[in-house]
Amino acid sequence: MQTELLALVIANLYFAIAWTPFIVVGVTVLRGIVLFTGRKREFEDWTRNPLMTILSFVFLPGTLLYIGIRYVVTKIAGIKVDRVSGSTTYGELNMFLEIERPPRVAVILTALYVNIVLTVFTAITLLVMPFVMLWEFSWIVICWYVAIGVFYNSGVRSGDAALVLSALRDRPRRGAIELVIVIATIAILYWQLMGAPVL
Repeated sequence: MQTELLALVIANLYFAIAWTPFIVVGVTVLRGIVLFTGRKREFEDWTRNPLMTILSFVFLPGTLLYIGIRYVVTKIAGIKVDRVSGSTTYGELNMFLEIERPPRVAVILTALYVNIVLTVFTAITLLVMPFVMLWEFSWIVICWYVAIGVFYNSGVRSGDAALVLSALRDRPRRGAIELVIVIATIAILYWQLMGAPVL
């Protein structure tokens, strides 16, 4: 059983790394479309985007799991967390990062990449684990429901981009070099180790 679980973890990690670029792009586009459905005017109700708010409530368990992963990764990387709270604009629970005095660009990009890979890995594990462990149908439904919520949160956030830009402003030359190095390293990873298309 332990050997099977270890093989499952390795396989899930492989698929998480291989599929991360596609999932990130897909989820980011999906969330962008949902955001564009919101009102452009000032508040008339308690949220500008009822669809985003509804999805936030529907996928709350997956969001909480995603925030937990993100919090641990950012803390390990030394990225300061401003707060974890609901957005007054869209009624969405989120973890806001402190963009003042950011760490180096390489640290931020590495942390963001690891965060997304771990998020995708967790979601894939939730999809597969019930079948490996032969759980009942009700547990399968619960795991898949949470997994979809985790996938829904695995896109790139505007705060991530703001943090990277802040780090680039603080160290423009070194930051640009680190940006190129990290992107090149990830590209080589997909080209040599995974054989996956590089996005």
